[in-house]
Amino acid sequence: MDWNKEIQELKTDFTPYMESGIYIHDGKELLFSENKEAMFPSASIIKLPIYLYYYEQAIQGNFNLTDRINVSKSGRANGSGVLHILTSVEEWSIEELLQLMIAVSDNEATNQLISYAGLENLKAWIKEKKWGKRIALRRYLMDYESGLVNEVSSQGAVEVLKEIIELGNHHLLWREQIEKPLLLQQFRTGLPGYLDEREIPVLEMLNKTGEDNGIRHDVALFRYKDRLVYIAALNKGVKEEAKAIEWMQEIGKLAFKFLTNAD
Repeated sequence: MDWNKEIQELKTDFTPYMESGIYIHDGKELLFSENKEAMFPSASIIKLPIYLYYYEQAIQGNFNLTDRINVSKSGRANGSGVLHILTSVEEWSIEELLQLMIAVSDNEATNQLISYAGLENLKAWIKEKKWGKRIALRRYLMDYESGLVNEVSSQGAVEVLKEIIELGNHHLLWREQIEKPLLLQQFRTGLPGYLDEREIPVLEMLNKTGEDNGIRHDVALFRYKDRLVYIAALNKGVKEEAKAIEWMQEIGKLAFKFLTNAD
């Protein structure tokens, strides 16, 4: 499949509505990229490196994911998630917070995990990664008053998701636990939006979205039989949300076309 031809054909319909970065990789080689190094406000994509950090540390024996964190009833971050609603529950395990951070993109769970690990410690850990210049964690979620912005490039988004998946592949006893909230992701309107695992039982889609004012992102792994493809589609300056979502869904359709070409 000619990815360049397919993506360029979409540009006429969607370029006027947003500024985009895209990176597509089959796990072994780059298939297509455009603005791959451009940094975008990350929104909730920044939750992926935090997720990787905790599972990497847990596998190394530095964290016990059953340890519990006290979450004060007051001052919980709002926006996406459920912890700002479930204020009657004040104690959560690290694993529960990790699952909530990914599956329902919970902002308070994210902030608790940043605090527990230490913001400066996380920043230093990111800098040591091969993708460390492509992802920047600078602040807590919803902390707009800081004037700081968390950022990510499309290449960085794919690289961190790929490292999460490979961590599970290298430690098979952890694989199901690591992949669970990505497979059970509640936000499926982006790259997976035109596809449904119930209709295509051999297709697995693991994704993480990121949304804010004028920002619509999605990064996903599509697995079909023994083939796979990673895609990051990042958008900023979005003029029409529906157009950004449609663009991502069209790219998701291309991913499935690519994976099923050999059938």
